[in-house]
Amino acid sequence: MKEGEEVETSWLETTEFSRVFADILSIANDLIGDNETFYVSLIENERMTLMEMLVKSDTSFKAGDTFLLQDTYCQFPYFSRRPTIVKNAKEDERTKHNKLTHLLNAGSYAGVPIFLKDGTTFGTLCAINKRVNTYDDKTAQILTKLASFLSYAIETERLLVQDGLTSLYNRIYWKRIMSSEQIRTGVHALLMIDLDKFKQVNDQFGHETGDHVLKEVASIIQEVIPQGAYGFRFGGDEFGVLFLRRSAKEAAYFAEKIIEQSVMNEKLSTHDVCLSAGIADTHITASETLMREADQLLYRSKRSGGCRVSL
Repeated sequence: MKEGEEVETSWLETTEFSRVFADILSIANDLIGDNETFYVSLIENERMTLMEMLVKSDTSFKAGDTFLLQDTYCQFPYFSRRPTIVKNAKEDERTKHNKLTHLLNAGSYAGVPIFLKDGTTFGTLCAINKRVNTYDDKTAQILTKLASFLSYAIETERLLVQDGLTSLYNRIYWKRIMSSEQIRTGVHALLMIDLDKFKQVNDQFGHETGDHVLKEVASIIQEVIPQGAYGFRFGGDEFGVLFLRRSAKEAAYFAEKIIEQSVMNEKLSTHDVCLSAGIADTHITASETLMREADQLLYRSKRSGGCRVSL
């Protein structure tokens, strides 16, 4: 990624996207040859996560493992933003002192960055072999083309699950996450948010100004919600936040903070826009009716004068 930027990738956790990764690795193996290991990595916050692996020999590593980027070979294509070929890992100055060289008994390495449409780097597509002099420029060309296909697939999937205006998640992703295994256990809370007096903004200032207001609310939501929470725009001026492993009472802290930030926001206060909210959780409400219950609590807030949250 570019300095200071992060790629939002939590949506990958509840899709069948690992099959796309697995297919790309299988094609790489078919084109490049029967090698030891192929893998796709995600790089964020100076850490590398193995998203998917195709392994032809015993290894203690598995998909989901995370490492400091500085300890991996992936740092080379990531920082250079170019393909990297290491013909002899035990003699190359970049890798001969790396712990992975000896841990994997690595002989050679090939890796390319996976670029997204906005110029950020998702991660890398790599191959490692115990034999030396396994990879060459043709290897890099094949991996680069496959990384391009993978980038297209990532972008297409991301567009499918994200709201085009605010970049929050949409109803498609809501349905996916609510039907996933992680929602079946534990207590989860849903915060529903609606904008008070938003219709007047559109009527008086036009839909372009209304869009700016919606994006400002989305920005506040993204800034406030913690890790393990998902922000949604369900349509119009209707927003939501799903808090995994948090009760309604625990989620209320973040709801109050979102409302507080909206009151202090000049762009919203200029148009006299405030937020009403309602929170329900799966402790007393079935997941299938969670949105309806939170929505009813939201309208309780509106009937009480708005700019507040009801539990």
